[in-house]
Amino acid sequence: MKLKPLKGNIFAQLQVGERVTAGGIILRDDNGKMEGIRPRWGKVWQVADDIDYLKPGQWILVEHGRWTMAITIKDDNGNDFKFSKIDPNGILCVQDEAPEDTQIGDSFDSTPSSVHRAEDFGAR
Repeated sequence: MKLKPLKGNIFAQLQVGERVTAGGIILRDDNGKMEGIRPRWGKVWQVADDIDYLKPGQWILVEHGRWTMAITIKDDNGNDFKFSKIDPNGILCVQDEAPEDTQIGDSFDSTPSSVHRAEDFGAR
């Protein structure tokens, strides 16, 4: 199925659901709840023609709740594909490579690369 976002729209696949950190800590799914809210990483799927600061395949960090509920479609191979519409004003940062860990802030493991600091991200 061919979809094209209209003016000002960004479609991305967000990382949602329960997660387990490298140290074994379970982070519950916080969708639709007021506690434990956090930004989410997502992979850009498609962008409207008027958006020049993002391209498909890049990773974005989105403020909590600045996306729609996931929409499920069937791709050309008949597989289910989920994506959300992202609020362009809720994008905190963008990077070309996938994040090594989706944990934001201090990490409880001993791997320094799993901690994301403000200086790790370039301005958009």
